[in-house]
Amino acid sequence: MSLQFVIGPSGSGKTRYLYDTIIRESMAHPEQQYLFLVPEQYTMQTQKELIRLHPRRGLTNVDVLSFNRLALRVFEDLSVETLTVLDDMGKSMVLRKIAGERRGSLRYYQRHFGQMGFVNQLKSMISEMYQYGVTPEVLDELRESSEDPVLKDKLQDLTMIYRGFQDYIREKFTTAEEVLDLCCRMLPRWEKLSRSQVFLDGYTGFTPVQYRILEICLGRCSRVMAAVTADPEGKIYAEAGMEELFYMSRHMVCRLIDAASRAGADHEKDVMLCAYPPIRFRESPMLARLEQQLRGGSSGESVRVSAEASVEKSAEASRISLKHTAPSRQILIRREKNPAGEIRFLCRRIQEAVRKGMRFRDMAVITGDLENYGREIRRQFEEQGIPFFLDDKKSILSSPLVELIRSALEAVRLDFPYESMFRYLKTSFMALDGGSEEECEELFRMENYVKALGIRGFRRWSEEWTRQYSGGENLNLEMLNALRESVTGPLFALRERLREKPSDGASMTAALMAFLEELSLKERLLARSQKLMEEGRSETAKEYSQVYDLTVQLLERLCQLLGDEPMSLAEYSQILDAGFGEIKVGLIPATVDRVVVGDITRTRLDEIQVLFFVGVNEGVIPQRKENRSLLTDEERAYFAQMQVELAPSARESGLMQRFYLYLMMTKPSRQLVLTCAAQSGSGKELRPSSLIGELESLFPGEDLQAEEEDFSIPCSAAEAVRCLAEGLREQTGEKETSFMALFSYLLAQPEYRDQVKELVNAAVLGGQDGEIGRAAAGALYGNILQGSVTRLEQYAACAYAHFLKYGLELMKRQEYEVGAVDMGNLFHESLDLCFSSLKEQGLELVDLSDEERRQLAVSSVTRAAEEYGNTIMQSSSRNAYLIRRLSRITDRTMWALAEQLKKGEFKPAAFEVSFSAADNLKAMRIPISRDEALYLKGRIDRLDLCEEESHVYVKIIDYKSGSLQFDLTSMYYGLQLQLVVYMDAALEMEERQNPGKEVVPAGLFYYHIQDPLVEKKGEMTPEEIETQMKKQLRMSGLVNSDLDVIQRMDREIEGESDVIPVAMKAGIIQEARSSVASSRRFGFLRDYVRSRCQKAGQEILEGNIAMTPYKDGNRTGCDYCPYHSVCGFDRKRPGHGYRKLKSLKPEEVWKEILPREDEEEDAVDPGTGKGNSEP
Repeated sequence: MSLQFVIGPSGSGKTRYLYDTIIRESMAHPEQQYLFLVPEQYTMQTQKELIRLHPRRGLTNVDVLSFNRLALRVFEDLSVETLTVLDDMGKSMVLRKIAGERRGSLRYYQRHFGQMGFVNQLKSMISEMYQYGVTPEVLDELRESSEDPVLKDKLQDLTMIYRGFQDYIREKFTTAEEVLDLCCRMLPRWEKLSRSQVFLDGYTGFTPVQYRILEICLGRCSRVMAAVTADPEGKIYAEAGMEELFYMSRHMVCRLIDAASRAGADHEKDVMLCAYPPIRFRESPMLARLEQQLRGGSSGESVRVSAEASVEKSAEASRISLKHTAPSRQILIRREKNPAGEIRFLCRRIQEAVRKGMRFRDMAVITGDLENYGREIRRQFEEQGIPFFLDDKKSILSSPLVELIRSALEAVRLDFPYESMFRYLKTSFMALDGGSEEECEELFRMENYVKALGIRGFRRWSEEWTRQYSGGENLNLEMLNALRESVTGPLFALRERLREKPSDGASMTAALMAFLEELSLKERLLARSQKLMEEGRSETAKEYSQVYDLTVQLLERLCQLLGDEPMSLAEYSQILDAGFGEIKVGLIPATVDRVVVGDITRTRLDEIQVLFFVGVNEGVIPQRKENRSLLTDEERAYFAQMQVELAPSARESGLMQRFYLYLMMTKPSRQLVLTCAAQSGSGKELRPSSLIGELESLFPGEDLQAEEEDFSIPCSAAEAVRCLAEGLREQTGEKETSFMALFSYLLAQPEYRDQVKELVNAAVLGGQDGEIGRAAAGALYGNILQGSVTRLEQYAACAYAHFLKYGLELMKRQEYEVGAVDMGNLFHESLDLCFSSLKEQGLELVDLSDEERRQLAVSSVTRAAEEYGNTIMQSSSRNAYLIRRLSRITDRTMWALAEQLKKGEFKPAAFEVSFSAADNLKAMRIPISRDEALYLKGRIDRLDLCEEESHVYVKIIDYKSGSLQFDLTSMYYGLQLQLVVYMDAALEMEERQNPGKEVVPAGLFYYHIQDPLVEKKGEMTPEEIETQMKKQLRMSGLVNSDLDVIQRMDREIEGESDVIPVAMKAGIIQEARSSVASSRRFGFLRDYVRSRCQKAGQEILEGNIAMTPYKDGNRTGCDYCPYHSVCGFDRKRPGHGYRKLKSLKPEEVWKEILPREDEEEDAVDPGTGKGNSEP
């Protein structure tokens, strides 16, 4: 009985030494049994390598096992009957139930119970307790000894759940961790052990129960030989601090030596593999130097071979000196803009290497962030046709079948809400069946209908749909109802089965199985899998083919575990979710010649020549270890202090990362390529990992930077298509000869011809000259262009958005909810009702008391809400709150409007004043050509008048629920035409009604409907607060600069008015703080806006749809645009781009508006603030 170590640095040939020893001795001693223990994920690869190296190409007395497989072998030989092993899926479901039943008694974890991932953390914690032999009794002792109240509560909860778990599975199930414990008890009876030798490889350490198994082996086997990665020159037989690179190796050696001593086994002479350079790097001196530097050796000198008497030199351990080598390209560093750029570079290097004769299997890719990089690698490798195997088991939580089951149960449980129903329907139609275009269109029509009418609940889904909604008048309700009946039938049947008694795990599972069979899901998944296979998506196809059987196994396990347990549908769904969360789909590599893609710690790489290490950024390498355990690092330290061993803490795991990095970076035999990104996929700035800097400092005289790649030259068919797309996108002048050759080549290839045509069509569509032609415009709009002023403002913002809205009539999907537009409409309607009620009663707003005004606001809002949108405002508690908020703000608005009216002589004359071309107003009927015209329509929220013998002064107010401010520059560019057009129409109407009087524009205003907050500065009186509030509620707009007109609106003006945007000082208008214009300027403004409207109408009828939204500072025509997903706006494409508006001061605007002959006369106009009265 003996223990022997094979010790050497990475690449020194330890695994090969074990292979050779096993093969040699197994052939020489066929009566002996050779047990080769490796981690579970390495068993198949190890078997393959041993068979490849064995002269007889077969293994007769050699078993490659993991610890769990060893246990099963022992049980099989000894005919030991074991209980059913509870896997992670079963543990999660049982723990979800146990913890749920005790939730009310939990002291600390009660508030964590519903959090995402809590059950998984609980499962990991319980598994760790089993693995390290920590019993509930040990936890009780630790709790009693602890003085930390938080830890006491945690341990109380864990002990309660742990005991409940043990009680539940007792005599029915066993855990995977208990399997090894049973193996310890059975192993001494296993006769094969006494004639076996045990070899260990691929381990960096063992759990306590594994050490116990090895101690038994040491006491009965003739030899135990273990490969250990460590510096043979170092103090391998002494414990080290965790900050040491080979801490884990030294700890493992010391533990095994102690176990050998207790078992009575001798410690044989260890095999020290000291050759330099290590075997792996014989032809790569730079990588040899890297390995040496990483483990702390001296650069450029030979490594001394240990002269200790107890050391046996291997045949490979001859002394080899390494002189300083010339610069080489064995280590490369590449900095890219983003992860996509990193993988693009990666594809280039792989394809280049393959063209030079390397096999795909000779290369590998690793990353510290497989979750994010894996998606990008999958996408680009599939595009480029690079065969690969992603060493990452995929959760089935996102699979269509699981999503369908979860959404169906949620729909039944929550009474068929919109979200659950369309999760279910879209999964069924699209993901499972790859629905036809017609089926998907019909489903989208149903979704529009359901959203617009707020359909939810069993009653609404089961009754016939007969109502229409605005914009859906052409819906075929007969077809819609037929679809409704077909999709709800299986769900309603599931609902009925789930409502039957008894309500336990078995009956619910039976109901769910019947539902799956009714939908023929097994057949549909297999059909979809076959179709995906035909499309070349083999990995996804294999997932589809496996997921049904895995789901059925889960349901059977749930029945077995919890079949007789009474539970609610919510509990059942949560337990099922816990089970789904544990199922991973493992895929077998589709081909031997493929690039392995994996992570730093789990993935095993053998015989790799080139290793690509991607995502070498700060926070990823080394990884920031988040403590996802239920115990903090400090609490784990308390366990260690009490001599209770647990798994490494987050901090300890972080320290161990250095060792895993060392192992991985020394895997390639020819080249190591590291890449990092300057930005994340979302544009967040990233920093290179400190590892990059350390590598550069290790090789100060070497150029490690990879040469720049010319991505314009394609190196694969997929790259060629990408280059073609970019070339078409640029569309600048005549194409280069190389581009035309590429275009001709791809067009001649049958497999790419259709794709090339689609690219050309897209380029032509996207790069059009911005016109559809007069004929097409005439077909869309007719000769008479009709609409609101808002339509012209939309055109000024973006001609293409105008085309989509008014030409193609694309509509945003209607939703049964109160949005910003609804709030604005309700405010307008409420204010109109307030003033209409006052008019009917012959009352003035200024004469109302506070209580009368408040009652008026409440009654008007209530009436408006009742009449709005088919009682949508009464459909939820949130909307009931909005009604209260509407009432409060309407009351505040009525108060502010009353205060403004009190200060002036104007009286409200009309509300919601409508006007159109039918009124024969010049402002509304604008000629464009002999046969074409622009007919406008609009509605003034409020028209105020101040009349005297010879004059009628006109003031218009438009209520805005948003924070729109009047801006003269925006008006000049056509973005704010509404107020001027309305004033133009109002003046025309008043001139008709008052033929003997001069009609004067007094002011045009926006009133911002709001409930302002006042910042309290020190002790403020109610009057001071009220004054501040009035200032915030001051109207925005343009005021006639005549002092008489100004005083008719605010007779108390002194300094800055709190009614209109005017400031005075000593009777003089303050230009910088006022927005004023003379009556003459108002006249020129009316003429300019009419011409602006005429020009816009002319361009629309000429067919202009240029995709050139405006840009004014930080504002653009794309802000709040609902057509982002439709337009494809791209500034890099010809015909696209922002129209940058020049920032103009008010006087610069007036200079552009006023006729040239009037500029000198109007140079000192009162409207600029430099005069004080109308000349």
